[in-house]
Amino acid sequence: MEDDGFKVVTSRKGKNRLRKCGVKPTQRIEGSLDDIRVAIEKAATSVRDSGLRSVLYFGCSRLFLSIFLWRSLWIISKLKSILESRRISQVYVIGNGHFDAPWEPGTHQLALIREICREFRADMVFQEPCLSDAERAWLSNQERTVSRDSTDVLVESPEGDDDSVQLVILIHGLHGLLNDFLTSNWRSRLHNVIIICNDYRDIDCIGGTRESESQFSAIDVYRKVATFVDIPEYDPHPSFFLNSSIVYIDKEVVLPNLDS
Repeated sequence: MEDDGFKVVTSRKGKNRLRKCGVKPTQRIEGSLDDIRVAIEKAATSVRDSGLRSVLYFGCSRLFLSIFLWRSLWIISKLKSILESRRISQVYVIGNGHFDAPWEPGTHQLALIREICREFRADMVFQEPCLSDAERAWLSNQERTVSRDSTDVLVESPEGDDDSVQLVILIHGLHGLLNDFLTSNWRSRLHNVIIICNDYRDIDCIGGTRESESQFSAIDVYRKVATFVDIPEYDPHPSFFLNSSIVYIDKEVVLPNLDS
């Protein structure tokens, strides 16, 4: 069991990687249902009004423009360009964290996710073991939202036609959780899965070392064939989406076999 309540199942060679947290985190003051409503509303406004910074090149010159656009619209526009004629049928949220206060990263992440679900009329599967009672009650009152209580992430993408896409949200999540998800979905419908997660292109530990093999072999293979799209800086909270990317597999890419 990891510190945040999730269970990382096994590596490809069957070695258990289970750890139990023996140190309790600092006690936090939990928000009420009304606190959650106010926090989500504030975060939604912040998400919509956040600034994006783009860079234009003209020959050898570089022009920096600070453009105030809705971040949610940037995300939605980018997702639509990746989807082409397909549709997002399910948004699977893993390890979002608390969302009962405007200073919680999970509040802003959930506000963005709700914008995406609204735009694509997608169902949400929300999996976070460390929720408060008020947060669980709030989720239970949301339409087209299911709270998954399991501690593993061995959930296959929903059944459907080739036009149905699953969007997986694992922002600043544990490497082992994404590795387990990729492993369980590797040969099923991974071409129809889009992931918002860490930018794994330059994380050295994912590939292992000369002395030891990688504990995250699925991520290591996936990042070599996947396309990464950087998520722009989020004002006024740059750390909330720092080093995060939209990641997907082009339909022309043939997935290599995972080492057994």
